[in-house]
Amino acid sequence: MTEILKPLKQPHFDTEGLVLVAESDNYWIYNDDRMDKARIEVVTNKGKSNEKHCFFECPRPKRKLEWRLIEYVIKAFTRQTNLIPFVLNNNSMMKLAEYLYRHGSKSLSSMYTYALTVKQFSDYAKMSPDELIAACLNSEGIPDQKKVHEASLLVDEFLGELEAEGRATYSLLVKSACIKTFYKVNGIQITPPIRYKARTTYRDRAPTPEEIQKMIEVADVREKAMIAMLATGGFRIGTLCRLKYKHVKEDLEAGRVPLHIHVEAELNKGKVCDYDTFINDEAVRYLKLYLEQRRKGLDKIPPEPMTDESPLFRTKKKEVKPLPPRVAKIALRNVLKRAGLFKKNGKRSEIRIHSLRKFFRTQMTALGVPTEYVEYMMGHKLSTYHDVRMKGVEFLRGKYAEANIRIFPKPGIDEKKAALLAIKKLAETAGLDLSKPLSELMSGRTVLEDEDIDRQIEMYAKAIWEAFRRNLVTDLKGNPDCRKNL
Repeated sequence: MTEILKPLKQPHFDTEGLVLVAESDNYWIYNDDRMDKARIEVVTNKGKSNEKHCFFECPRPKRKLEWRLIEYVIKAFTRQTNLIPFVLNNNSMMKLAEYLYRHGSKSLSSMYTYALTVKQFSDYAKMSPDELIAACLNSEGIPDQKKVHEASLLVDEFLGELEAEGRATYSLLVKSACIKTFYKVNGIQITPPIRYKARTTYRDRAPTPEEIQKMIEVADVREKAMIAMLATGGFRIGTLCRLKYKHVKEDLEAGRVPLHIHVEAELNKGKVCDYDTFINDEAVRYLKLYLEQRRKGLDKIPPEPMTDESPLFRTKKKEVKPLPPRVAKIALRNVLKRAGLFKKNGKRSEIRIHSLRKFFRTQMTALGVPTEYVEYMMGHKLSTYHDVRMKGVEFLRGKYAEANIRIFPKPGIDEKKAALLAIKKLAETAGLDLSKPLSELMSGRTVLEDEDIDRQIEMYAKAIWEAFRRNLVTDLKGNPDCRKNL
């Protein structure tokens, strides 16, 4: 792919006669066999007032892998399209993309991080990536040690400028590693004189149960479920957003708690291993409320039938789409702010979304669960990974249940009875007839005993909600003016 990828001047291109190679909601890649080109359309801010269509063309790939690499690059930069030509224009960057795709985890965020770092270095050096590599070679295309040494000094100079801007040590370490890998995959081994060590500059900490309670109190039902699952399941936010209904279906529909979730390696960071974890009754309760809300519909969102492939967490738009980790982080960061917990320690807050994962680790360890079990439930592949996995799901479920990790203190039976009486009193005061919704929820079962009081509270709460809904629908049907104003 030696020719330059060009943004097309025309506002669109005619797709007649082109073969669609790959597509998604916001990009299309075509094979133009007649012109020996690959044609690309990317849409940014789709559906918004500032929606923008970007069109590119590049030499037609000769191998299937090259088509895959084009798609990999485009998927990584759909929100920052200026990096698309930066990568596809330079053979050295395409070698880096191939390395990340074939020998890495195919992570889109990794592709973005590497490309952005090389772009920053390229701008600093005032040379394209291909020129950076060529500057290290002699006339025969072999690395020249003197020129390689000069490149190493240039990299060190660039990192020194970033350090002078106040960049954290860990950030400098990451950027150094990205640039060294860029050179390495192009056959050049650089050695900057200063080596940065991993050192945490802005530490976060595990939140207390009381702080997580504050978060849940100010969150909506979707964020309540997410917070509870992150805190009691030890998930990474990226993994949580990739879960589907099938991951919780069996235990959720069977009413088993702790609820088991098997996470495939493809959903784990680095795709290093699959693992098993659990969520407690608090997280299950919020998850049920959230899924029930989706089944019934809300505001402009129509009722959603849940299937095995339904995303466990979705966006708040009409079309069903998985919740992107970036959007989830923003939503949960706003929860932290509303709860008054977004307090900066230097440049970053001391409580972050990832801190909920720390809560899981510290709580489970403090509650007596062996470290190797906790690390397994967090998706870490340690030397004991296979030994723990061989114990089986039910053994791990027992260990999790014994720990009894909680966000809120568990109420006693008297407190639960008082809560149930309060719910019944609320229905009586509001004049709600719960007989029909209750009979539907009970499905012919007899009255539940005291040990099933949690189930009673849940059913009465659902019955009140259903009674309110039916009354509202009846009122709307009988009042044409109300319907007009909706």
